[in-house]
Amino acid sequence: MNVTTIGFSLLYLLAQHTGKVVDYEDILNELWKDEENAIYHRLSYHLSKIKKNILKTRKHNDTDYIDSIFMVIKGRGLMLNLREKELKITF
Repeated sequence: MNVTTIGFSLLYLLAQHTGKVVDYEDILNELWKDEENAIYHRLSYHLSKIKKNILKTRKHNDTDYIDSIFMVIKGRGLMLNLREKELKITF
């Protein structure tokens, strides 16, 4: 799976807070610290790319499963919904 630098940083940030909501503002500030144009649409774009890449690696095109992992908490932020034993990063 190919992941951009921003995509990896997003995954890493969410993994550091697995099971907890990470506020949109905190994500934007962390990933785009010095950019004035750090907006939700950029975050949404990278999250969408991550989800599509994960779907490519699965036998079944189960978007509900992917959406249950990357939970969007409307008006608040994002949450990585995985147990630690399910979180596996390989290089």
